[in-house]
Amino acid sequence: MTNYYHYHNGSWTKQTLHLDTIRPEEMTWTERIDEMSGLTGNILKIETREDHESLWGSHIYRQSLEDESDHADFQFYLDRDDLVLINIDVPKMFSYTEAELLNDKSKRSAVETFYIIIKNTTHEYMSQIDIFEQKLHSILWEVKERNNIKILNQVAEADHQLLLCKTQIVTVTELFMMTEEVFGKEITESRYHHQMKMRVERARFLINAYEEEIDALLDFENLVSSYRGNEITKTLTIFTALFAPATLLGAIWGMNFKHMPELDWKLGYLIALLLMVMVTYTIYIYLKGKGWMGDLLDNKSHHKNKFF
Repeated sequence: MTNYYHYHNGSWTKQTLHLDTIRPEEMTWTERIDEMSGLTGNILKIETREDHESLWGSHIYRQSLEDESDHADFQFYLDRDDLVLINIDVPKMFSYTEAELLNDKSKRSAVETFYIIIKNTTHEYMSQIDIFEQKLHSILWEVKERNNIKILNQVAEADHQLLLCKTQIVTVTELFMMTEEVFGKEITESRYHHQMKMRVERARFLINAYEEEIDALLDFENLVSSYRGNEITKTLTIFTALFAPATLLGAIWGMNFKHMPELDWKLGYLIALLLMVMVTYTIYIYLKGKGWMGDLLDNKSHHKNKFF
């Protein structure tokens, strides 16, 4: 026994299916009712016999970007005359109450009514895309304020959420394309088909645009990180080169050999200091002349809100 909403000849009914009381004219879709009620997630199936064409399955209409288990789906059957819905959230899918749904006498076809439902399910996805857009905008400016591992983690998280949004839009696109495959060109003249097509194209455009932004942001992050890593390496190399002579001379005169003539020089300490300073300064002038010092000693290049 299964509760369901049935759309036929332009009107809705809410019924309970008893398999032992099926009328012959209902056999087409009731053959699928048990299979439909057992489906979960995004599963789509079609049938294109010469005498009958139908589409049925399960569709996730709400998926949290934070929690995999936080989602909701409904099951459906669709042919040219009948639309059957199981586990449907009427207010969310139709924007009005169950009583208003059952009194609806719009006389649309079953396929057009299904387009309205799927178009309404994309509202949830489009809202998620809008939230993602705000988050991405915040990250773009936060990168300039402070570029660190926390920001990189936020970029990676945003990239993951974008992939989830893309997956959801892909399933809607597949469902839309399958209706065209099953029911042919005659449905393409409907304004509901056109609205659904434009909704899918807009969602795909936004996803692709944000995907390019994320890729550009990751490339930019890699550029900044690479530059700063090179600056750190260069800084350590320069300091090592500058203080190498002093380290070498200090090591030589720190030896404990018995016969070291420099130990008896009256001005040996002063000569050693001057020698260390001269050699260090000579190396500095050499590196500066080669242009290897770069921005190391230029403090003006390290002001706040600078990328490099």
